[in-house]
Amino acid sequence: MLRMSRAIFAITALAVVASVAVANAQQRSSGYYSYSKPGPELGVFGGYYIASDLYNVTSAGIGGAGSQIGLANSFMWGARLGMSASRNFSYELVYTRTGSNVSINKTLNGYNPQSVGRLNGNSGDLDFLFRQPSLGNPQVTGFFELGFGWTWTDPSGITSPVSPSQKAIKPETLFNWNFALGGIYDINPKFALRLDARWRITDTHVSTSTGTWCDYYGYCYAYSSSLYNTGELTAGLTYKLGK
Repeated sequence: MLRMSRAIFAITALAVVASVAVANAQQRSSGYYSYSKPGPELGVFGGYYIASDLYNVTSAGIGGAGSQIGLANSFMWGARLGMSASRNFSYELVYTRTGSNVSINKTLNGYNPQSVGRLNGNSGDLDFLFRQPSLGNPQVTGFFELGFGWTWTDPSGITSPVSPSQKAIKPETLFNWNFALGGIYDINPKFALRLDARWRITDTHVSTSTGTWCDYYGYCYAYSSSLYNTGELTAGLTYKLGK
């Protein structure tokens, strides 16, 4: 894990140095659309969080087989602070807040509540955007994004559906990475609208083959996957801090 972290930070440092060099070269050039000038940016966004299942019930109980314990889709929001290094490249620090009800999606031995608690998440990411300006309109820029970061989970009252005295999920700090496609529409030299469609993959540190938990009554639960996949559809407003 330490070796991977060092490699990530080395790549990040190289990307920052390269982006500064590109920005200086762009500032010496001329003839491109004025709204796309390099500089710092501040943005806020909100959107739709597309969750997936946490556990599958694997044994015991009438109707238990094939039951699912998952997160409900929900609203999400966040903020970003970025640097547009050139027309074609930018990087940003992003904070994202999500929160979903944990629910039984199928009958579990006749016990089928709508919710068994709530799982909140706080994510901090470093994202790199590769831009393609002037997509048929000088005010429109498309982009592809790659990023990585960490998610801090914040469970609220989540217990076993058949043994309420037991906590089913504990707070965790989890590494994640993401990729996205999106577009930016420059309203004027200071403000822009932005749309993102993002896929996030979180490493839960649980092996699918060994990540099984059984409660007091003999009901067993296994992670659907050791990699937790989610989708994010967001819209936001960007303010350009430079001149």
